[in-house]
Amino acid sequence: MLLKLRILYGLLILIFFLLASGCAAPAQRTVPVEALDLSAPVPQGYVLHQLRPDLGLVLPQLSDPWIVTTEPTEEMLEHQAEHEEENALIAGRLISRAEALERAEQHFAASDDLYFLNTESEAHLLFSFAALGERQPEPAAVHVAQSASIAAAGVTAEGWTKHSEEQRAIEVRGARHAEYFEIDYTKGGERGFFTGVVGYAQPYWFWFYAYDHRHDPRDRDLIATILQTFEIRTTH
Repeated sequence: MLLKLRILYGLLILIFFLLASGCAAPAQRTVPVEALDLSAPVPQGYVLHQLRPDLGLVLPQLSDPWIVTTEPTEEMLEHQAEHEEENALIAGRLISRAEALERAEQHFAASDDLYFLNTESEAHLLFSFAALGERQPEPAAVHVAQSASIAAAGVTAEGWTKHSEEQRAIEVRGARHAEYFEIDYTKGGERGFFTGVVGYAQPYWFWFYAYDHRHDPRDRDLIATILQTFEIRTTH
């Protein structure tokens, strides 16, 4: 499932570049009114995860069985290796399992994603981000909304049965624009829930996805709390 989330993430990256293409004017770098500096105090019960020297993510402190990691688990490597094998077949060649695993390791080594995993229920969240290029315009609220809508389209494209979906603009501390979405669906006879927040906090796009197998209602409550209370902090 982490692989599926990464596929949807790729689609959102694609729509970002499509929206940004064709604009030759340099990006406008105005200071966001709601910007939160990395050095600001962190509320009690929350933790700052510094992803880059100028980017941080603040969210509630997690306890066992949840872990926070930038390193792929064995399951994540296996899923990515399968994806590498599929890509090789599409390209018209076969690769060994060893080569597929090596490519999977290289894939994660090049990633700045942050993972939040429940090691018992397999519920998880994925936080990804991408900095604007020097000549890419800052996105407007409509661009963020369009990017979030790709998630719903991605669920349908995967062949999953979608029962309901919701999308709306929300406020995220430290972000200029943010859009929340949630999708209730069935895949292979298993009911699932996919939700997240897409947004922009100068100078970063960010994508915060959560997937819940509904094995434990406590996961749903925790995921909801995280997505409703997280903060983005930058030095811009």
